[in-house]
Amino acid sequence: MKEKVGNLELEVKAVVDVDGNEYKVVDVPNADEYKGFPPSWEFVKSHMLNWRPYFKGKMVEFNGMLIPAVGNYLLNLDEEMYELVMAVYNTFKVNKPSIETNVSVVVTDQINELERKIGRRLSEEEKTSLYIRYAVELAILRDVGLLN
Repeated sequence: MKEKVGNLELEVKAVVDVDGNEYKVVDVPNADEYKGFPPSWEFVKSHMLNWRPYFKGKMVEFNGMLIPAVGNYLLNLDEEMYELVMAVYNTFKVNKPSIETNVSVVVTDQINELERKIGRRLSEEEKTSLYIRYAVELAILRDVGLLN
């Protein structure tokens, strides 16, 4: 069954009870799974260097893990997208960064972390491709209402 979460229609995979609250678990597509560009793409593309996203959602503890939630929806994300969400959450919600910090800094940090994990430097083409991928995923997260 599909339901509208923010601006996107997402598949409801399960209904779970967390501390007496009922949540619907929805699959959030990553950049590869999303066809075309999400509605917020133009905003994200135009504001990467000055956007300081406000984390509108909340983090719900479930099975010892923090899961992003919007309203009564738990967002099921792939590992890479989850790491991006956690980086945005920690940077802009938990740590209250300097005014110079924007979402582009978070994306650059994610790319640097990926290089560290794979043990090699990425080419400029690979970095550009990843930067666009992360921007699309940020647009998806904005469209489901997790970021503003």
